[in-house]
Amino acid sequence: MIKLKNPRPIYLKGGEHAVLLLHSFTGTVRDVKGLAPRLNSAGFTTYVPSYQGHGLLLEEFIKYDMDDWWQKVLESYAFLKQEGYQTISAAGVSLGGLFTLKLLETFPEIHSGIAMSVPHFKDEAGLFYRLEQYGSRLDNILGLSEDEHAEQLAHIRNYHLGAQKFCRVIDEIMEGLPKINQPVLIMYGGRDDVSYADSAQIVFQHLKEPKYMRMIAEAGHLMPLGRGQLETEEMILSYFCHKNV
Repeated sequence: MIKLKNPRPIYLKGGEHAVLLLHSFTGTVRDVKGLAPRLNSAGFTTYVPSYQGHGLLLEEFIKYDMDDWWQKVLESYAFLKQEGYQTISAAGVSLGGLFTLKLLETFPEIHSGIAMSVPHFKDEAGLFYRLEQYGSRLDNILGLSEDEHAEQLAHIRNYHLGAQKFCRVIDEIMEGLPKINQPVLIMYGGRDDVSYADSAQIVFQHLKEPKYMRMIAEAGHLMPLGRGQLETEEMILSYFCHKNV
C-alpha cells in the first residue's frame, strides 16, 4: 500500500502582521493554499500548519484527535511569536474556525480573528459521516481495491473516544465565546448546509462587540475554495487591512 506523508506547512514571510491560517477537519493546507499567498501579497506574513493525520489513510488519521490538533495550533502560534511577530491574527475554516475562536478565548493578546463555516454543535454520527467521505475520497484517489477500502473504513469504528472529545471541545468553545474581547468576523457560505448559517447566528449572538458577520452567497463549506473563493478572499483582505466589511 502507498505510504503517504503529512502535507507540509506553508510559511510565507511578509510584513510585521502575521496571520495564522487553519484548515478544516479532514482537510489539508490546500483549504487555504490560495488565501495564504493573497494575504502575503498584501503585506502579511502567513503560516498554515498541517494537523497530524490529515491527508493520510484512515488507519493513520484515527491515531490523532482534538488534543493533538490543538497542540499543533498552539505550537504554530508559539512559532510565530518566536519568529518575532508582535501582531498576530488567526483565521480558519470549519475546525480551523473553531480553533480560531479557541485561540481568541485563550490569548487576549491576539489581534483579531476570522471564523468561517463554524459548527456550534456536532454529534458522533456527523463526524463518522465526514470520516467516511474522507476515506472514500482518498481511497479512490489512491486506487485502493474494494477490500482495501472496506478495511480502511472499518477503522472508523475505533474513533468513538476521538469523536466524543471533538464534540466536547466544541461545547467548551461555545461556552467560552463571551470571554472574547478582540474583533471577530464570522463568515458562512450561502451554498453550505443551512445548519452553518444557524451556527453563525448563534456564535455571533454570544460574541461581544466589535463583531461582524457576513454571508458569501456563492461559497460552500470550504469558503476559501471553489465558486466563492475570490469573494471570500476579498472579504478577508478587506477585513484584515481596513476592518471594512
